[in-house]
Amino acid sequence: MNRLISYLIGETRLSVTGASPQDFLNLLTQQSISFWDVERVDELHYLVSLPQRREAQAVKLATRCFCTAEVMQRTGLPVLWKKAMRRPALLLGAAAAIAACFLLQNRIWVIEVRGNERVPQEVILRSLAELGVKQGGRCDYDQQQIKMQMLNAVPELSWLAANRTGGKVTVLVTERDAVQDEALKPLAGNLIAAENGIVTDYNIYEGMRLISRGETVTEGQVLVSGLEDYGLCMRAVCAEGEIYANTWKQGSVVTPSFAQEKVYTGRQWKEVFLLIGRKRIKICGNSGISVDSCDKMISVKRLRLPGYEFPIALETEICREFTLTERLKAPETVRRELEYVWERQLCADMVAGVIGQTQYSFSRNDTLYVLRAESTCNEMIARFVPIFGQYKGENNDGTHYQRRTD
Repeated sequence: MNRLISYLIGETRLSVTGASPQDFLNLLTQQSISFWDVERVDELHYLVSLPQRREAQAVKLATRCFCTAEVMQRTGLPVLWKKAMRRPALLLGAAAAIAACFLLQNRIWVIEVRGNERVPQEVILRSLAELGVKQGGRCDYDQQQIKMQMLNAVPELSWLAANRTGGKVTVLVTERDAVQDEALKPLAGNLIAAENGIVTDYNIYEGMRLISRGETVTEGQVLVSGLEDYGLCMRAVCAEGEIYANTWKQGSVVTPSFAQEKVYTGRQWKEVFLLIGRKRIKICGNSGISVDSCDKMISVKRLRLPGYEFPIALETEICREFTLTERLKAPETVRRELEYVWERQLCADMVAGVIGQTQYSFSRNDTLYVLRAESTCNEMIARFVPIFGQYKGENNDGTHYQRRTD
């Protein structure tokens, strides 16, 4: 008999023992009982398979032939169904899984963005969520309408496509070419002093020098003019050069005199959360304990398949409780730290140069350490400042000019 049919109707494997098992097989044929897979073990022992619904009738026929029929095995769908009926929870889970296969495919579970470089992925996902394309949302969206609305919502995009495969939406984007406004070069400009100082060295590449070595200059003073005077005519240029001068900087740096340290109490607890999309559901943990005075160690396990990640995760937080205590900072350590901060700030304020001698004054009051410092620096003080504005428009010959006012 066909294996599929025998599985659907159920199959019983009988062991027939007697003086004449052949008479039993002939009697099955006379009664129109189908049988198959006859196996002769010895002269008095045969194995035969027949439909499960004819099992009781076959056992009675065996006794008429002075044989005994023993059931060796029952297989097929009826046997499986009887076992499943004794486990209703399994049937309910299977029904729920089948229903989920049909219902969940109409929902969006994963959104992947490709092609973005300058536009952050969060901006694209937030704009899509406002249009209804989000985790847990329905899949019956109009792709063309989503495209037009997204291009209006995110001007940095020039093209977008939201392709759906099952519960996954792949968003392909193309960004607009970044149009960078070129810095407009002024027609002429001076080099002025950014600070007070004594000129120590200079290298002039363009423009008319107005200072000399050893001269004292003040902040805002013109060091190199962009107007070169030749007696009969004047030429406007962009002054270029490097001018170094000795400058003096003074200031103070402060820090609290007491530091707070964590002292762990030895108490810790665990909290478990189920993350479904943007939902965060607490499964277990003591919600009555304040988490402001504890450290957290967080581990997240996500539900993944090869090449596919579901928006479902299990987050475990292990919290360690601590108390804060105040400790007086060591003065020498604080002094070195504040000196380092002062020198680093000086270097950050200089375009180029070196720090010379520095005098420090270190003190402490009730709550602060104070470092007062006076430093001598040799730095470049020249800064470029345009002289003329520029006109933005079109002249008679079609040449375009741009004007920038500072």
